[in-house]
Amino acid sequence: MLRDTVKGLDNVLRNDIPKGYVILVTGGVGSMKSSFVYNVLSNYLNKHRDEFGVYVTLEESKESHLRNMESLGIKKPDHLQIFDYQDIRKEWREEEPSLNMLSITEDVIKFYKEEMKEKFTVFCLDSLNALQTLAKTDNLRRESYHFFNLLRDSGLTSFIIQEAQVVGEGRRHIPESYLADGVIELGVIETPELVTRYIQIRKMRACRHSMKKHQLLVNEGGLEVLGPVYE
Repeated sequence: MLRDTVKGLDNVLRNDIPKGYVILVTGGVGSMKSSFVYNVLSNYLNKHRDEFGVYVTLEESKESHLRNMESLGIKKPDHLQIFDYQDIRKEWREEEPSLNMLSITEDVIKFYKEEMKEKFTVFCLDSLNALQTLAKTDNLRRESYHFFNLLRDSGLTSFIIQEAQVVGEGRRHIPESYLADGVIELGVIETPELVTRYIQIRKMRACRHSMKKHQLLVNEGGLEVLGPVYE
């Protein structure tokens, strides 16, 4: 369900992912992680009108997110629900320090699964960093493991946005990569003459794919994947 959702992505993914995969979309600030995933969900749901998706945003209001996506020419399908935490945090302002956003997110998934049943097929969390910051747990690794399993048990094809941690010599550390079925890295390459956005599939179980960095372009109507950055 992934390779035909962004123009040119079929040149990177040789065969498609099975439904029910959990995919980390990682990268630095400004690498268009949210835009990429939203583009994927929007195009997928526009082709599958009998399915339903949920996009959960912890860092941005629904209005701000939609405004940003519309500026890129990405339209929201009627059957994509944008769920932000602004209302919850306002309503429970006094109790906010004790709110467990991880549990609340799990309840959101269970609610829509009960409400929409098998129609609820695609999900996005934006972002895992924010969720982990707001989680009230002594064992974050264990809770992340259970959260990823909940997504799989629910039969959802899920995209988890995560800002990568940069460690020594510019290397990126992605601690949850072992939990995911796939890891897609988005990034920016800067030279004195040019700034180039790229997409690279670092891992995708049971799929044949290019390991090269491919140029990612903002085009009319959304994003487009072009050829390799380095031939």
